[in-house]
Amino acid sequence: MTEPQTDTPLRAELERTLGPVTTADLRAHLARDAVVMVRAGISLLDCALALALNDTSAVAQWLAEGTLARVDARTREAHFAHDEGSWLAVIVQPFVLVQSLA
Repeated sequence: MTEPQTDTPLRAELERTLGPVTTADLRAHLARDAVVMVRAGISLLDCALALALNDTSAVAQWLAEGTLARVDARTREAHFAHDEGSWLAVIVQPFVLVQSLA
């Protein structure tokens, strides 16, 4: 896996769009299967940057480890069935990457 780029215009742009959202804010994205969960303990920005830069080796490794996972029906039910959740989110078109704030 390559080292995350820490000082790039793209990273700065992603960082500016990073922010808290509620489960209700994610409903439309969940409906189109475009939400990707990032496990706690890994930088949401690093994942977003790797996805935006098409760093397939980093993304593949995170997917294999379960660190990064597209939200499926089971995960939607477990984590997004109620409007009580709060998340940190960043958009990397066409996806919204989220990490629990709990």
